[in-house]
Amino acid sequence: MQPAIESFAGIGQEVELYPELFPELEVRTVQRPPPRQTRVIAPRFSPVSLAPVATSPACFLRRDTEILDFFLLNSSTLRPFHIRQTREIAQRIIASLSLSTPIRSVTIVGHTDERGSERFNLELGEKRARAIASRLSQELGASASRVLVTAGSRGKTAPISPNSFERGRACNRRVQLFFNCPADGCLGRSFRNFFTEYDMRTFPAPPDRPFGIDANPNLTADQKAQRKADVFKLIPMLLARRNNRASAALGQPAATPIPALDLDAAKRLSEVQLQLFFESFAAPGNTLDLAAFRRAFYDFANGDLRTPEIGPNAGVGEPDSAAFFLFAEFAFLCIENGIRAQVWTEILPWFVSAQEIFIYVYRRAPHSAPPPVPSLLPPVCSPVRHPLSTYTFKNFDGKGQSSEQRKGDLFSKYNGMNLNQLKDAARENLLRAQCSP
Repeated sequence: MQPAIESFAGIGQEVELYPELFPELEVRTVQRPPPRQTRVIAPRFSPVSLAPVATSPACFLRRDTEILDFFLLNSSTLRPFHIRQTREIAQRIIASLSLSTPIRSVTIVGHTDERGSERFNLELGEKRARAIASRLSQELGASASRVLVTAGSRGKTAPISPNSFERGRACNRRVQLFFNCPADGCLGRSFRNFFTEYDMRTFPAPPDRPFGIDANPNLTADQKAQRKADVFKLIPMLLARRNNRASAALGQPAATPIPALDLDAAKRLSEVQLQLFFESFAAPGNTLDLAAFRRAFYDFANGDLRTPEIGPNAGVGEPDSAAFFLFAEFAFLCIENGIRAQVWTEILPWFVSAQEIFIYVYRRAPHSAPPPVPSLLPPVCSPVRHPLSTYTFKNFDGKGQSSEQRKGDLFSKYNGMNLNQLKDAARENLLRAQCSP
């Protein structure tokens, strides 16, 4: 039996997404690739204003481009995550000095949302590009004189997300950097943009909110209706699977009846998601860039993507409930039913391992640094210390987040696990979620 959409309405007034329907998906920036085998030459900063373009080819998550997005409205002031990203870009450039394929130039292009005149937005875009260029020079230090940096603007002429809702506009308020290649108008996709697009393809937002499936300009009315119906058919099954796995983690019998699977709906939702994954994380040979994919979900689980000032509600860019575990449940479901099983098997470890990040960030306070990887499991607790229903974005306080070292340790732990090991790990993570001190 499908839940009535009204049953989520009260929650929907408070948060961007329904907590126990689908987690709040949002994007951080493009994967920060490992240092490209490069070194830097060319000594000067050269500002240039780029002519507006009406259309541009896509170059999602390309290795020679990076995006810093979610600038505040009408602002060129760098936010903390812009500074952190720019520092990482500078480290990549500096690391390239002794390598064989130098980054000889960086072209920085500023973009805006649609509000304001063309001239105003061209100027604002250039201010954003120059702000990044200035910070990049500062972070490069003595190496700054060895790279040619150009800064320009395309203003509001090259949006990568609909301007009909605030998160889409925030994706468009961005700066894009091109390494060793001209700014030919190619439009990249950041992690925040990826998760925003994920919502537009899979999230059945309330009718009064211009977001999610209903805001997708690429779907017909019939397609939107079918997509929402498919989601509502699958959500009860995924929640039941998660709840039974959580019971098993506590040594208790399954207590939630699992609804019958609508195989066609599962197949359609599988294809919707995989199309987005291949579109955003494409690698040579029609494969997925699993490192970028992993980084996106690790950053999301860690609260690295949160931008709570966006939109009418808080919680944007971070998981909003223990529905975060449903990513893995959908992958398990597809594998068990032979739905693109090979691809979902490749993706599954990064859904399960991200749970070990999420648990310590979004449970109820008090928070402390997460345990090392690996660590002993907590004993079964009764009553449950952290009921799954208490997980929410409101619990975020900047504590409990995983370091980059811990993220790397999680990769080492989960890389190469087989399906049975991942099932055990998912059950263990639900024990951690409910019973960790």
